[in-house]
Amino acid sequence: MATNQPKKVLYSKAQIAKRLDEMAAQIISDYQGKRVLCLVVLRGGFFFASDLIRRIAELEPEVDFVRLTSYVGARSAGEPRFRSQLPTCSGYDVLVIEDLVDTGTTLSSLDEAIKAHGPRSIRYAVAVDKKPRRKVEFKCDYVAFDLDRDAFLVGYGMDYEGKFRTLPDIREMSAK
Repeated sequence: MATNQPKKVLYSKAQIAKRLDEMAAQIISDYQGKRVLCLVVLRGGFFFASDLIRRIAELEPEVDFVRLTSYVGARSAGEPRFRSQLPTCSGYDVLVIEDLVDTGTTLSSLDEAIKAHGPRSIRYAVAVDKKPRRKVEFKCDYVAFDLDRDAFLVGYGMDYEGKFRTLPDIREMSAK
């Protein structure tokens, strides 16, 4: 089955790899000697996390997953819903890895839930930060790309109704 793939590439595979290398170097510096738990937000964060975690392997991080839902089609559904339980975070320096932050509501809700589990620290790594859509103030510690306008993105884990998630780059969906 043929589907019309979004053609406008915002961030190429090479640009993503370069930013991942830079982010990994900073994360390794910041987390040296710590007990690291990489908490990957599924499903979108999986591709970004996979590449990032391999680059920080010398930290010997533990890896776990949480699943939240906040989108219906191309629209944010408002309040996120947890679709899985949080792992034990007590005693860990937690690095949450997510594909993008836009309204801030998902990561803000996740932040509150993680804090209730008593981690030593929490930091956030995201592929794309879309600040113009922010409804809740939220700052990420490690950001691959800042997008200064509202655009619907697909590829590299981000999807539209389950499609385009496996594109190797980050693309913009055109309005139809």
